[in-house]
Amino acid sequence: MDRYLVISSDGHVGLPPERYREYLESAHHEKFDEVLAKEIKAREEHEKLFLIDDFNTKWRARVGDGLEGAWNGDIRNRVLDEDGVVAEVLFPDGITERNAPPFGADIGLRPNADNAVLQWAGARAHNRWLADFCAEDPLRRLGLAVIPALYDIDQTIEAIHLAKKNGMKGVFFPALTDGYDMYNHTKYYPVWELLQEYNLPLHFHSGASPGYDVTQPGWIGTYLCEFAFWMTRPLWSMIFGGVFEIYPDLKVCFTEAGGEFWFPWMVELMDIRASAKHTSGKLGDYNTNMTMKPSEYFARNIFVGCSALPDEETTEAYYKIGIDRILWGTDYPHPEGTWPGTLEKMQLSLGGLPEDDIQKMLGTNALEIYDVDPQPLWDLASKIGPKRSHFVKEAAE
Repeated sequence: MDRYLVISSDGHVGLPPERYREYLESAHHEKFDEVLAKEIKAREEHEKLFLIDDFNTKWRARVGDGLEGAWNGDIRNRVLDEDGVVAEVLFPDGITERNAPPFGADIGLRPNADNAVLQWAGARAHNRWLADFCAEDPLRRLGLAVIPALYDIDQTIEAIHLAKKNGMKGVFFPALTDGYDMYNHTKYYPVWELLQEYNLPLHFHSGASPGYDVTQPGWIGTYLCEFAFWMTRPLWSMIFGGVFEIYPDLKVCFTEAGGEFWFPWMVELMDIRASAKHTSGKLGDYNTNMTMKPSEYFARNIFVGCSALPDEETTEAYYKIGIDRILWGTDYPHPEGTWPGTLEKMQLSLGGLPEDDIQKMLGTNALEIYDVDPQPLWDLASKIGPKRSHFVKEAAE
């Protein structure tokens, strides 16, 4: 075939805030009505704090109704066709498009004991809508159930059963575990066992972080340097905790963490720490849970969602991570993603690489993770996928 199969590892969806009410249990309607205006105002203020209010206003004006693809299936499919994307993994949204799930059940999912009941309710509301949205086009929409997994294991297991029943293709857990047990804790074993049994990959996405004093200078730069750490903290807790030793078929995806610079260094660091050299030997035996090096678990169980790969020459990092570990993504409809110039950005980041390597990162690696029927996707790719000729070195230049 003269076209590539493209499956985006990073798409965001969600309703305008007021429309979540119809998917929310009636017991929470009064609270929803009470906080709706406050949440909308808080997101607007957050945009200003991030100094993106003016940027987003101009962005929204430039791309028109394409942003409505966050909840409008017809518009979303039109955008996918234009981008050459046959299917995409669907995360919840955050502040950017003002369509995050209620009660903090969004991409920045942060643990909050006082808000646990409402956060679960917001997650269930989003998951109900998402099941309907994916059912409109199950071929192209690989939905992830939002699960605030830290609060209650029984509820988490129930939510995973429901996700499978409703056709979800994976689950999204909070990466930040502040105040709660990390994912190396043995209480999560039934969760990992069920995800492995159902072939539902676990996902973490950048966004959440500890609170910052936003009245002080430098907090944005601090966040930009730290966000990858908080998002990937489950990586080393699960590896050193022996999770992948016990559950060798469990798949975990880390999306939008600056994979091209972060993961090569992190994998190397884990191997160094696991070697129990002189400097760490005094800490005791912490390798008992592993029969392989961390990098070997990484190469078997971990996938990296590299959203909007950079334009500069960083192809060496792709190979350090492992070509069969990388999942390319558009990050649609976020302005930091590739849309509406997806083909050009694909060429800049992947042009000149071997065709087989490009195809793995663009799509076939995803076929190894998600429970999908590949043939209809290949059939669609033969019509809308980006042409391979666009990625030869001369064309890319």
